Amino acid sequence: MSPHARSPLSSWRTLLVTAVVLGAGACGENAVPDAEAPTGAGSGGSVTTAAGGGGVGGGADCVLPAPDCAAMWEERAASRFDELANADSEELRAFLHAVPKGGDLHNHLTGSVYAETMLEWGAEEGNCIDQSTHVAVFPGQCSAQNLAVPSPGPFYDAIVGAWSMEGFVPGVETGHDHFFATFGKFGLIAGYNRWQSVADIAARAASENQLYIETMFNLGRTVGELSTDIWAGTLTTADLPGLYADIIESPSFAAAIDEDVQQVTSTYDGYRNLLGCNGASPPTACEVEVRFTAQVSRTGAKDMVFGQLISAFEMASRTPLIVAANLSSPEDHPTSINNYTLHMEMLDFLHHEYTATGSSPLHITLHAGELTPEVLPVGSDANTFHIRQAIELGHAERIGHGLDVLSETDSAGLLAEMRDRGVMVEVCLSSNTQILEVSGPEHPLSTYFDEGIPLALATDDQGVSRSSMAGEYARAALDQMLGYRRLKTMARTSLEHAFVPGDSLWVSPVDALPVDACAATADDFVGEAPRPACEAFLATSEKARLQWALEGRFLAFERQQ
Repeated sequence: MSPHARSPLSSWRTLLVTAVVLGAGACGENAVPDAEAPTGAGSGGSVTTAAGGGGVGGGADCVLPAPDCAAMWEERAASRFDELANADSEELRAFLHAVPKGGDLHNHLTGSVYAETMLEWGAEEGNCIDQSTHVAVFPGQCSAQNLAVPSPGPFYDAIVGAWSMEGFVPGVETGHDHFFATFGKFGLIAGYNRWQSVADIAARAASENQLYIETMFNLGRTVGELSTDIWAGTLTTADLPGLYADIIESPSFAAAIDEDVQQVTSTYDGYRNLLGCNGASPPTACEVEVRFTAQVSRTGAKDMVFGQLISAFEMASRTPLIVAANLSSPEDHPTSINNYTLHMEMLDFLHHEYTATGSSPLHITLHAGELTPEVLPVGSDANTFHIRQAIELGHAERIGHGLDVLSETDSAGLLAEMRDRGVMVEVCLSSNTQILEVSGPEHPLSTYFDEGIPLALATDDQGVSRSSMAGEYARAALDQMLGYRRLKTMARTSLEHAFVPGDSLWVSPVDALPVDACAATADDFVGEAPRPACEAFLATSEKARLQWALEGRFLAFERQQ
């Protein structure tokens, strides 16, 4: 257990406070109002039956064949959304709070917890806050300068503002700089509360009718440190085979991998124990499926990055809890720029060692194209090739952000390649606006839609951004003018491209055409109690079970509109 971990009762009280604060709309422009728990919010890992009965006339207001009833209910929900989307109203936000959501595939664990929750944890653990820099320090460092976590008031508000985008107005400090500076201020508290953080994001996801999360945090450091112990000097592409051989042949390698894996499994077991998932009455947060992505900092030493990436591939071969690797930290940082191609070559080398040989099921998703000319170093052309290199050399199956796609060399060819390869873009509207001031028609979202690129909304750092998945849906509706069916398609797309094993429920996810075994009939809805053939198919696929559950939630939600 983390050194400052609290009792499960205290942690669960914190989660309830977080859910209420978020639901009340008191935590920022994208927070959503509290709403009645959505009907049909069953386990993401099991078949969910929508409320209202099945078969012909499954709803009290419909006596048509099941597919026609489902189409009628969807149309009614779309019409209700259109009525509400004319203004930023509490009713719209309540609707978006309750609408079913698939998965959050771009979620940084450290930045996903609200500042108020971090302060509560810090107060319980005796941390103090520097009154000038607002940096959290250890309990033993409290002093006249480092004050105890305050009660609500001016100092408290100043900390919340320093730890998030709450109330931020660009001026001498840009949104980009303020956003990335937050992590170093609350990082101490976040580091000692990893289990609590995962429990927190699971509770928030459950409150918003969401089924699945892939969350990123720093993993693989034990093998990374082994790599730095072995290597000396400047690391180049030509050195990768030799360093790789030295690492995996090291007498310390097996123990290092075991330690890295243990960090993953202990995090999973720890957050579920905090929530009481093995108890007689587990909370709905336990129904949200959580998987982990190994986050590796681009600004780290080259040998550390390589070692952490090796660990990610190795860990994924030992536990299904880790599903992907990602390179994070500001893409415009000079170290990120200078080492970008080398990092892609590392991934290419490891792809051939592990993925191509079937030695590891690890997937790759990469931050790429989170750039504008304003943040690039003078003379840099990084916005002309990062996305293409991430796909072609880094073997990325998903791209995080992808904002500068139109400035890439041969952008039309790149978009066609993304479409043909089925590369999905993780769209993070709040952070795009706050960090790079890209929103409205300047955002490439409509271009991606027009080119047939798979898209899914994601939160990025929802605590820092003062958002949530429902908040991202609100931005999509109000800033990008997306309609209900596009939001529904993006929810489906998130699970289609989630890194969970098994065949898809869909022959065509865009057209919502299921496999034959699970197709709708006059008496059967997609998402309700499956027929025996469909039940047998679902038993073989975790992905299809999540997708089936989402369809059940859509049926339940749309029936109520």
